[in-house]
Amino acid sequence: MKRLMVVTNSLTGGGAERSMNLVSNELDRRGWKVSLVPINSSAEDQVIPICEIFPLRRQWKGGVIPTFLAYIKFNQIVRTWKPDVIVLNCDLPELFGALTFGRNCFVVLEHASVPWGHRPLLGRAVRQILDMRKTIWTAVSTHLNVWPTSEEPYAVLENPIVPISNIQAIASQGKIKRLVFIGRLSSEKRPELALEIAKFSATELIMIGDGDLLESLKRKVTEESISAQFLGRVNNPWMELAAGDVLIVTSSSEGDGLVVIEGLQHGIPMLLVDIPDFRRFNFPDENYCSDLEDFISRINSFTNNPSPLRVPSIIAEKILSGRSLKVVGDKWEEFLDSL
Repeated sequence: MKRLMVVTNSLTGGGAERSMNLVSNELDRRGWKVSLVPINSSAEDQVIPICEIFPLRRQWKGGVIPTFLAYIKFNQIVRTWKPDVIVLNCDLPELFGALTFGRNCFVVLEHASVPWGHRPLLGRAVRQILDMRKTIWTAVSTHLNVWPTSEEPYAVLENPIVPISNIQAIASQGKIKRLVFIGRLSSEKRPELALEIAKFSATELIMIGDGDLLESLKRKVTEESISAQFLGRVNNPWMELAAGDVLIVTSSSEGDGLVVIEGLQHGIPMLLVDIPDFRRFNFPDENYCSDLEDFISRINSFTNNPSPLRVPSIIAEKILSGRSLKVVGDKWEEFLDSL
């Protein structure tokens, strides 16, 4: 079997990291030789890898010298471990892969509809180098094309979700008590819109996640007297939810939308911003809001009974069935065998 090296930003931090931990574990259990290379230092994830791990221990937002030292260490690991396939997930792993010495088989897994959003010129240069190195381009969803060429991916390898036995839906009887935002506190997730929704609907907001916008969001909460709590990054955010909670997702763009998919798994009522990345799920119209006023109107309309905002089970089950570790593991094996 091929030796597979999976390169991620960190052991934890977002949907891409957790899904690759799951994929690495599943392939390891199936007898594949797998190693995981997290570039940045981080805490452990809810999903602990069982394969070999080669942490580079770069500090998040580290400068040029720490990044260069991590890059040198990465090259040493690649040369020593001799992977047959290197899977690159997100911007920094792509940069390291593009500049790696030697002849390697690279696979880029497209996780976002707008990758390299903060450094598009660097992203174009990195991907041009990867193209020259005969990289195989894949994606985590059928609605994603490869940026910036818009070509179709060679394969679609959906993200798996953490298997949970005997899961119980989060109760939605009674009034809406809280709104819940789960995700990175960054511009593309639009957490400031979540604060606006909480402010004008006069509903408490729980924000679960960390990111660059944390301090500015806290200032906004204080200055405008918004009822909001910041819980930071939580390994299992769904343990923080309770009856009367409604998930709100305000992203300007999404790759796979793992928070939505996990929300389906937990049966929580939800309201999503109306963008094509979410319309592909084909939820009822009640679950989509076009703007701030629409969110507020929907919350007011269902304030005494949020149950209709829970996605029907027939839709949820169809989506979730393709995210089991068995189904995703089978797709990965078929893909790897095709290389």
